[in-house]
Amino acid sequence: MKPFISLQLHQRARLFIIPDLIWVSLLAAYIIAGVRLVPFHGDESTQIYMSRDYDYQFRQNDWSLVRYSPTPISPTEQQLRLLNGTLYKYLVGFGRHIAGIETTNEQWDWGADWNYNQSFGHAPSEDLLRIGRTTSALFLAAGVGVMFLLGRQLGGRPVAYFASLYYALHPVLLLNGRRAMQEGMMTFFALLVVLLTIWFLKRRSWRSAVLLGVAAGLALASKHTNIFTVAAVFGAIGLHLLYRFFQRQPHTAILKMALQVALIGLLTSGVFYALNPAWWGEPLERAQFVLNERRTLLNFQEGLFGGYSDFAEQIGGFARQTFLAQPQYFEVDNWAGFIGDQIAQYEASPWRGITLAGSTLGGVLLALLTLIGLWRLWQDRAIAGETRWIVGLWAVVVLAATALLTPLEWQRYYLPAYPMIGLLAASGVVWGIQTVTAQLQALRYHPI
Repeated sequence: MKPFISLQLHQRARLFIIPDLIWVSLLAAYIIAGVRLVPFHGDESTQIYMSRDYDYQFRQNDWSLVRYSPTPISPTEQQLRLLNGTLYKYLVGFGRHIAGIETTNEQWDWGADWNYNQSFGHAPSEDLLRIGRTTSALFLAAGVGVMFLLGRQLGGRPVAYFASLYYALHPVLLLNGRRAMQEGMMTFFALLVVLLTIWFLKRRSWRSAVLLGVAAGLALASKHTNIFTVAAVFGAIGLHLLYRFFQRQPHTAILKMALQVALIGLLTSGVFYALNPAWWGEPLERAQFVLNERRTLLNFQEGLFGGYSDFAEQIGGFARQTFLAQPQYFEVDNWAGFIGDQIAQYEASPWRGITLAGSTLGGVLLALLTLIGLWRLWQDRAIAGETRWIVGLWAVVVLAATALLTPLEWQRYYLPAYPMIGLLAASGVVWGIQTVTAQLQALRYHPI
């Protein structure tokens, strides 16, 4: 009898996979469909410009052009090489290579006007822009599947469907993930690291450790912002290991996991290091340089565009950009005159996404659902302990980092918070539906 029941359950699970795949595929296709209409941003030029590193390394085989030098041939390239992730530019360069495009545009000159940049080769051609945007959008689209699987960990298929829908229709994720920048890749790898951490703590196999280490290294190489996600999951793993130690579990099991954690750390740093030739030789000095340059850049942006004046204003900006989240198409005011027509065309299309909480009431409701999801994560013992611990710590670290470390109200800096808000809010929605359904059933069988 037991084998028969097991077979039936397996067949039923396989039947559910088909609609799941169709759902995820349709949402991914929706993300890709809107790539062509996304309004332009000057940073797209800069990211495509840096794809020439692919040519230096893999076509010219001249690694001296990408290694750090006290007297670099191009100080601009070296600074961008250290400030930004490397994985995206390599893939864009590979795409150019396949397409037969030998040259790139120059870096966008933010000190000059629109016409100058367009006339003197600082704007990418349509073909270059299409390659750069498609590269980013493919990773954002792949994130739908990862988001779906994370949702299943939090509450089965109902949470998975709501969470993936939120992700695929979120206007801010769509806008930034479709542009020729690092955000689509950053979002995908952040979600993948969280999912693989759950898998590792559930299985504690060497294969899951290897996959997590490689994914974490790629996450850091995609964009440095992922350091908060990687730090959160590493903290969760470390605390889990300490918990097992104080529970006096077998020493062999604890030793095995400690070795696996060491392997994860080595792979993470090794993959990141291998993909960052500018860090070779003096990685600690490069890390300090990057921190100093990043601090200088943020101070410059804060001084030029105006930062938060106090803590209350900072929290207000966080609330507006995470729970209201009206798309911010540009940060420099005069860009409204340059891309106004593009914005109007994009807004009128069916591909701009849906602002689920565009009003104050909607934002409050989304925040409430997120808090309910966080509470459910803490209270619901039906959710696996590993999942509760990892997602909870990830949420706290990333939300705190975006809220407290962002010095000015630029929407892109809040991007890491959106996927986890979607997951928690989806869990809150399902909890609400289940609660109301249970109450209605109670009234049906026990009328007042």
